[in-house]
Amino acid sequence: MTVETVHAAQTMSVKVSVLLLTYNHERFLAEAIEGVLTQKTDFPCELVIADDCSTDGTREVIRRYWEKYPDRIRVLLNRRNIKARRTVVRAYHECRGQYVATLEGDDYWTSPNKLQRQADFLDRHPDCTICFHSVAMRWDDGSREPLLCRPSKISEFYTLDDLLECNFIGTCSPVYRKGMFVTFPAWHFVMPVGDWSSSVLHALHGRIGYIDEPMGVYRQHSGGIYSAGDRPRKLRVAIETLRRFQCVLPPEHQRVINQALCRHYCKLAHLLCDEGKRADARQCVSECLRDVRLYMRFPKRDLLNAVLRVFAPGLHGRLKRVFTKSSPPADSDQNEYALEENG
Repeated sequence: MTVETVHAAQTMSVKVSVLLLTYNHERFLAEAIEGVLTQKTDFPCELVIADDCSTDGTREVIRRYWEKYPDRIRVLLNRRNIKARRTVVRAYHECRGQYVATLEGDDYWTSPNKLQRQADFLDRHPDCTICFHSVAMRWDDGSREPLLCRPSKISEFYTLDDLLECNFIGTCSPVYRKGMFVTFPAWHFVMPVGDWSSSVLHALHGRIGYIDEPMGVYRQHSGGIYSAGDRPRKLRVAIETLRRFQCVLPPEHQRVINQALCRHYCKLAHLLCDEGKRADARQCVSECLRDVRLYMRFPKRDLLNAVLRVFAPGLHGRLKRVFTKSSPPADSDQNEYALEENG
């Protein structure tokens, strides 16, 4: 890895490092940086900006802020593009804080008290290795109304098993307790979703704390590597991530992974049926039956429902009408879509 490092901040006892990853974010980066610089804290913070060899005007934006705030900003400039995962890992190890907050250059924070509140939370709860908050999902082109991304079941604390069921931590929301592991394992570099993998690595060593207040914005725009994808693609990414977790995480988490994998496959099968892609839906169910460990606990009702819809749509339709008449209408869960958007 060839990286030019510009060390600008004076040596100090840093409590929180903000790791800001950017690549071709010229249009958005100033808003992201301003959200960090306006944080109100009673402890020293540093902003570590890691640019993965942007080809637009991103580096000029970085230069302007670095020249104005050389005591608060450190910059890592890749001489060649090495992709987000390796850039983040390199920057994470460069962070000097007790805690590390993550942010991508096209997202931004909306509360000036975010870092103070999350650091205070982690100080009060030494058994927690992550503190996160809800985030607003906003479409840059105004094509949709904003959505609130938060866990479907609100609690002050969550566990690794909760996180394996659904990646409910927005990329701009977590603050991690640094020092939980010496190096990132090799499997982290081949995970389809880097932020989910990073959160899992920290959650292996402690609980996850939650502040139920939106303090950041997860921006949806056409240039986003993940946000620009459609829902089937995002479900595919989640499925592949779970399949790899199945191979590398300890046995005590396999049951939850198995259940989550089955549910994601079933969601994808139904979505493909909705789009009239019945052959793809059949392939999806076949893959589910191959990858889900049927000797282990799994959501049988969800799988049966998907199998019937894909392979016996007539019978599925008749049964659905019968059960719909005998059951009260379920409340719509707008937030479920928001969580799927997050991986």
